[in-house]
Amino acid sequence: MAERNNNEVNILSTLYVHPNLSRSDLSQRLELNKASVSEYTNKLLDTGIIRENGTGDSTNKGGRKPICLEINYRYGLCLGIDLAPDEISYILCTLNLEVVSEGTIRTAVSSANVLEQLTVIIQKAVKMAAAYTGGLLGVTLAIHGIVDETDIRFTPNYDIYKCDLHAELGKLYPGLPVYFINESNASALCEAYAQRIKNLVAVNIGRGLGAGIVLKGRVLHGVNGYAGEIGHVVIIPDGKKCNCGNRGCFERYCSDEALLEYYNSIAAKPITTIKELAERKAKKQPEAIEAIRYNLKYMALLMNHLMKTIAPEIIVINSDLAYYINNYTQTLQDMTSKTYKQNVLIRPSAFNHKSVMLGSVYLTIQEFIHAFAQFTQPASTLPR
Repeated sequence: MAERNNNEVNILSTLYVHPNLSRSDLSQRLELNKASVSEYTNKLLDTGIIRENGTGDSTNKGGRKPICLEINYRYGLCLGIDLAPDEISYILCTLNLEVVSEGTIRTAVSSANVLEQLTVIIQKAVKMAAAYTGGLLGVTLAIHGIVDETDIRFTPNYDIYKCDLHAELGKLYPGLPVYFINESNASALCEAYAQRIKNLVAVNIGRGLGAGIVLKGRVLHGVNGYAGEIGHVVIIPDGKKCNCGNRGCFERYCSDEALLEYYNSIAAKPITTIKELAERKAKKQPEAIEAIRYNLKYMALLMNHLMKTIAPEIIVINSDLAYYINNYTQTLQDMTSKTYKQNVLIRPSAFNHKSVMLGSVYLTIQEFIHAFAQFTQPASTLPR
């Protein structure tokens, strides 16, 4: 039975990456005999998770044209949630990442209100997914902190680690697969999948600072999920006090919060957003120019650390800094190349602020495909 399930999962995984394959193509790619492929694909066709999609080209010998197969991308919906300290953003997608619904709830997230806010989002998703055969196939929460499978280990900028969120959601939505992922890892997963790059680092900068690392096509989690916590690498012993309890962490010099704090310490009129800082820089305000120079100095040092220790093909910056400040990543690239003799590409995310959510959806899709053969309670039976 296990081998049978594995073969079905392999067929689904192959069709997801390589759509429009015939049964003969699958037989060759997976090294299965044609009779077995026909048996497995017929079973999958009966469930509705795959469908026939026209005919392919006949062989040089002629004969009947083969019937091609593909994933039924509208079989069900997947939910990705970016659970940030000051807002909750979500996106609901089909299996080919077509967006069905999205939104943001702006609120200070805490252990006291997080379950209530998530219930509003999940309930909406369940209702929208009811029109699909598979219903809501799963949800992934991107956590701004350290996570290990279903355990939130530490969140320095909010206290949601104090509640057993996975268990509570399991009580409210029995049968609904719920996954956790670090928000930087979600961003890295999105970038790696979209760009077909097997070795990259995605640096997420906001109130905190973290990195998602993809090596040889796999997200690097490390022991207990601690990989990529670059924001809490100490670069200045006895430096500024950090929320993690240490002093001199990268986060205290490179995060949005650190940059705004520095700007407000030298400017007459305080600001609260990076967008405001970008507007003042565009007007050539000396304090704004100085604050960004200060940030870039430490960011270049961070890039050097990542390039020398991980050696990725590309570093992707997911940050308001990259989105609002003209030539931010190009300036960072030039500084890193000149000062540290490093030539790894540095680029802004192509997904603006959606890479975390889309990466979360993609993880949900991956988990759904790998669990499909063992899936016993369809999400369409979840409470509405």
